[in-house]
Amino acid sequence: MRAVTWQGRRQVSVDTVPDPVIEQKTDAIVEITTTNICGSYLHLYEVLGAFMSEGDILGHEPMGIVREVGSEVTDVKVGDRVVIPFQISCGSCHMCDRKLFTQCEVTQIRDEGMGAALFGYSKLYGSVPGGQAQYLRVPHVKNTHLTSSRP
Repeated sequence: MRAVTWQGRRQVSVDTVPDPVIEQKTDAIVEITTTNICGSYLHLYEVLGAFMSEGDILGHEPMGIVREVGSEVTDVKVGDRVVIPFQISCGSCHMCDRKLFTQCEVTQIRDEGMGAALFGYSKLYGSVPGGQAQYLRVPHVKNTHLTSSRP
């Protein structure tokens, strides 16, 4: 697939990278149809560049169509259109129960003293490949999507 990758300070490129695969039973693979350019990318260009690795896939808050789901995924199905937030959260820990998804205790990056893992946003936040790509692996998809049936 093609994806926007970080290549170094003030350098990004569109490259061919491996397609994502289901890694956990609660994952989904989403074909990205729409994404955005966020001002927070400027942090990756400068201050957070030290926490990036060449080839990291950028991007967060994309939209797309579910193409594959893990064996424990029951609330989304292949063909559903979804909107994916910046953070990755489990939906069932103490913090998620209180709607504090950015502090998810399951995806929290404890080694760096940070909150929940974030898509496409440096080693500080889990080095999770981002959504500026043709496809995205979405961990804990039950809690990281909004379907068209929700308000």
